Amino acid sequence: MFPVLDLTGSAFIRGKIMGQLARSQITGSVRCYASLFAACGIGWVEAQRRAAEFHDIVAGCGGGIMEEIEGIALGSGFSVNEILALNCRTEILPPSFLGMETVNSDDARRKNAALGLFDIGECTSLAVTGKRCADGHTRVAQNWDWIGYQRQNVLALRVRRDDPWPSYLTLTEAGILAKIGVNEAGVGVGLNILRATNDRQHVGIPVHIFQRMALDCADVKTVVNLAQSLAFAASSNAILGDATGHVCSLEYSPSGAAPVYADHGVVAHTNHFCDAALSKFQAPLTQMLTTEPRLECANHHISGWPDYIEDAHLQALLRDESGIGVAPADAKYGAICRSPDPSLPVELQVESVFGVIIDCIARDMWVAPDVPSTVEFERIAL
Repeated sequence: MFPVLDLTGSAFIRGKIMGQLARSQITGSVRCYASLFAACGIGWVEAQRRAAEFHDIVAGCGGGIMEEIEGIALGSGFSVNEILALNCRTEILPPSFLGMETVNSDDARRKNAALGLFDIGECTSLAVTGKRCADGHTRVAQNWDWIGYQRQNVLALRVRRDDPWPSYLTLTEAGILAKIGVNEAGVGVGLNILRATNDRQHVGIPVHIFQRMALDCADVKTVVNLAQSLAFAASSNAILGDATGHVCSLEYSPSGAAPVYADHGVVAHTNHFCDAALSKFQAPLTQMLTTEPRLECANHHISGWPDYIEDAHLQALLRDESGIGVAPADAKYGAICRSPDPSLPVELQVESVFGVIIDCIARDMWVAPDVPSTVEFERIAL
């Protein structure tokens, strides 16, 4: 299991403690993203300069967010702008960072996929209302697909806070405030990257800062209202559930924010826009060849579920390596559980880093801390 850090005290003190306890993992995150930025022609000094542009916006988010970043910096020995660069990594990385476009890019990628070699498709997620779960508990579940190198830098943070801020549990990359988690109000939050043609044109709320802000909320409706009041610099999708049984997939981008609601108590999402208005700004899917087949595969699993499901149904979906339900020609694209491609450089090997199932009423997470098809799910409770 990933290291679990229990954090208490003021935002600054919590950040400082986390920085001290996870200094080696934060160093790993810095190395990972400095390498990715460099591959795009962005030096670490330049990455920090770009991150500094978000300082005032992040500070204006309240909730002790900037104080926590300052604490992490002090505790870990890195500068504030270095920690900001981690928290703004989605906004700093160009959309095509895992491979630049050429005239033959699309054809080459399809040929690679036919050989079982995949590009950057990231994350399959879903949320299930309590009415569809045998125990009546809302679930949020996903695989986090990303650079496998970052598995060694994943942390579980169990954060205790005083009123009015809810305590929360999050799985995140070291140095980044939050990513996937559940709070004491029973709000569960997941994350899928999205890419729009108007991403990164203006400074706005960074994706990972919003994920942290979502964990300050009391219910799904509050998260949706919050997103619709904000301006974003880049696009993503927050898969949401709460203890009252509400779920949705919240797409957000520089063009706005739109909830996609459940069908028969379930909503699934991959890495393309589903909202009609936001999809007008969808970036070309030439580097995301797996996103539509993975959604087909997820929906195939869901269509075969009984009226009331158990965690075993969610685990089976997250462990799917077959692309079942996808047309035979595209089945290799549809695998939800992904192993690394050893032919690629280590820093570009995208895989299912972990799987997670959040129980919004129990306020806990069942985590597969490696490629989900290879390990058991283990419980972490708030």
